[in-house]
Amino acid sequence: MTRRRERASRSASGNGQRPFRQPVYRYPPMAIISEDSLQAIHATALTILEEIGMKVLSDRARALYAAGGADVEAGSDRVRFGRDMLGNWLARAPSRFTLHARDPGKTLQVGDGHVFFSSVGGPAYVCDLDGGRRQGSYAEQCDFLKVVQSLNILHQEGGGPFEALDLDSRTRHLDLYYAQATLLDKNWQPQGLGSAVALDAIDVAAISLGRTRDDMRGHCVFTTIINTNSPLQLDVPMAEGLIIMAEHGQCNVITPFTLAGAMSPVTLPGALAQQHAEAMAGIVLAQIV
Repeated sequence: MTRRRERASRSASGNGQRPFRQPVYRYPPMAIISEDSLQAIHATALTILEEIGMKVLSDRARALYAAGGADVEAGSDRVRFGRDMLGNWLARAPSRFTLHARDPGKTLQVGDGHVFFSSVGGPAYVCDLDGGRRQGSYAEQCDFLKVVQSLNILHQEGGGPFEALDLDSRTRHLDLYYAQATLLDKNWQPQGLGSAVALDAIDVAAISLGRTRDDMRGHCVFTTIINTNSPLQLDVPMAEGLIIMAEHGQCNVITPFTLAGAMSPVTLPGALAQQHAEAMAGIVLAQIV
């Protein structure tokens, strides 16, 4: 079928979209750097964790690290990681898993070349042709979620498009979760900023799926963004959110905030080594839990 005929066929079908489908990479990733360079970055990251370590501000996280075999410096927030300890815990991370959605037909696979596209999460403003750039409201947040639901090319909602500043900051995450659970039948991302916010997400997802909180331990529905506080620090809210999600069998996505020349070395290999070290520290904590 020619492209013109294919476009005409899609237009005639109603909404002009292809059906919801998760793509799979047919080719291996491109080798941007050599295997020797890759191993050098990894070795440097191991040295960073072994000799410098991470500053971990959460008492509970430090206790978990100690129980998992890390060296927690007495009277300090400093945690150091032996190479064998790191290797043992990293080996336990699954290479693939299923990410469930309210609509079983929109359940996603992670790993083995599967790809999914998420909507944006976290912009400071909302903008459209009629109103220009402005602070977001809850009504606009809901409108954005409806757009995400309508687009088959988006497989997952990305954790809230912007803050609804017309709502109380102490409870607005609950309004977001309600909108995500009711306006979307796709997979959606929660917020992981602290144990209470993370537990609320678990409970809302459980209610929407007709499950209990305990049931969620064997039913992964979340990929939760956990930022390290670069350089080489894990703060209390992020550690708490990570622990809660891991306790309930949910996936944590460790995203070090390493800006080269600001919170990490200005050279690309140095920045990658630090980023890799911070990511490994977060992954290990999730596996220990």
